[in-house]
Amino acid sequence: MIEYVYNTLRNSLRKLDMKLERAKYGYIEKLPKNIKYFEGGMYDAVYESSCKWPHNTAFQYFNVEVTYKEMVKKINKVAMSLKALGVEKGERVTICMPNTPEAVYSFYAVNEIGAVASMIHPLSSEKEIENYLKQAKSKIMICVDISFPKVEAIFRNTDLEKVIVVSPLRSMGAMVRTAYNLAKGTKHIKTTKQVITWNKFMAAGSKFIGNPHARVNSDDPAVILYTGGTTGTPKGVVLSNMNFNSQALGAKYLVPDLLKSKNTMLTFLPNFHAFGLGVCTHVPFYLGMKIVLIPQFNAKKLRSYIKKYKINILVGVPAAFEYLKTIKMKKNELKNIRGAVSGGDTMNQAAKQEVNDFLRAHGSTAFLQNGYGLTEATGGVVFPTAPVASDENVVGYPLPDSEVIIIDPKTKKEVPLGEDGEILIRGLTVMKEYLDKPKETAETFVTVKGKKYLKTGDIGYMDKRGVVYFRTRLKRIIITNGYNVYPVSIEEATKRCKAVAQCACVGVYDKVRGEKVKVFIVLKPDTSERTAKKELAKIYKQYLAKYEMPREIVTIAELPKTKMSKVDYKVLQNL
Repeated sequence: MIEYVYNTLRNSLRKLDMKLERAKYGYIEKLPKNIKYFEGGMYDAVYESSCKWPHNTAFQYFNVEVTYKEMVKKINKVAMSLKALGVEKGERVTICMPNTPEAVYSFYAVNEIGAVASMIHPLSSEKEIENYLKQAKSKIMICVDISFPKVEAIFRNTDLEKVIVVSPLRSMGAMVRTAYNLAKGTKHIKTTKQVITWNKFMAAGSKFIGNPHARVNSDDPAVILYTGGTTGTPKGVVLSNMNFNSQALGAKYLVPDLLKSKNTMLTFLPNFHAFGLGVCTHVPFYLGMKIVLIPQFNAKKLRSYIKKYKINILVGVPAAFEYLKTIKMKKNELKNIRGAVSGGDTMNQAAKQEVNDFLRAHGSTAFLQNGYGLTEATGGVVFPTAPVASDENVVGYPLPDSEVIIIDPKTKKEVPLGEDGEILIRGLTVMKEYLDKPKETAETFVTVKGKKYLKTGDIGYMDKRGVVYFRTRLKRIIITNGYNVYPVSIEEATKRCKAVAQCACVGVYDKVRGEKVKVFIVLKPDTSERTAKKELAKIYKQYLAKYEMPREIVTIAELPKTKMSKVDYKVLQNL
């Protein structure tokens, strides 16, 4: 109770102090036509925000608020702790965390010392985590406690020397922490010389003498995010400081009325996802905004999130907005919502209109904006401005100093305006490379009229205004709850079952997830369906992440084939 009163009083005083400080520091209201981009690292950009808006709340985590000034101090301490462990500029530190304060501090601290953050999904399987660690060659890993048992199982197969284990409870207020403990319990981790707690990690930093900050260039590698690409084999996408900083400033240029330091954004899209890290974390931090960190999103709590935290900007995957329109709300309950942005997948026009009608009916002036991007282009590279956002299939205009062209996938020549073709991108948000994969890197770029473009594998078109429209995907990707699932990975795991002769994986419509994973299997002679499914359950648990798990397994006599004797996935999707 004492802590609750203290936090309430402290937050109230901050808000008063913030109003006084605004007169001194002001806002970024307009950008010049010739945009001057930030020179330096992602941490440097956030440090500059802390100088402009020191008393603005940077983030809220349950009932705890942290200002920009306080956040930077925390980041500096984590940076000293990393240096105390011997992390040098250019080394890769793996972060396996949900959206928690420690994840934020760790990410920017890694950037501050000039190292590279390798971001991985906490729900990844043992084999996936092992693969990511080997690709990054990480010696240091910061890991949420619930994922540590999987890390422990593969520790000896990697270059890991130290794992810092963190509980998501650590930065919660006492009352929330107690309630969480009662509901879910606490993970007890046995510590060793190689496995240490966050507290011990931070204590080591107090012994570091000197300035942990390293001078970095805009073009230096900053982040590694993992994507299956067109093959389904996980590849590390190497992104630079400029990729993220230019995205932040460019987004402000396209939607200046939305991205203001007085606004609050709900951040539940994870920081190991390009859209989550770039649009939902770094963009608001770059612009002095407040974000509300949600470590584990619960759709049923969406209404309470919006109401409790007075959310102004709602960013999510289509499934979240599909759920939003089913909630019973009072007439003006959404009046604080000034912007709604959907990413990770597209929504059809009818569904988008239903969301817009729901927002209007409950007091919001916002309309759903569906942008476009991919991990290889820092998650978001095309954003819809107000005049075009309601058009069917629209994804908007490219960021400033970015260019989109549409080509014929076969001839590699530009198609006329209004005609469908493959979307190509060039600009400041395009990745540096696939980690240690020069062949794959070369294959994902193409030169058109002397300019180098990133191939997206997506089909769309452009109108005479330069507005980009999305049609469909060339890639065979399943998008469930905003996560990319690669059928080839599911099929490879399925083939490990001794009872399976053939298999195929497709995505089928699901009201809650957008799509769900469905697997078709052909059994070997003299094997039972029951035995096969029992064995598959064990295999999937070992080799697949939780979000990749098939929701339906169907046994069929044979897989349908096309005239070219290939598996007919369209037929399977309709079965």
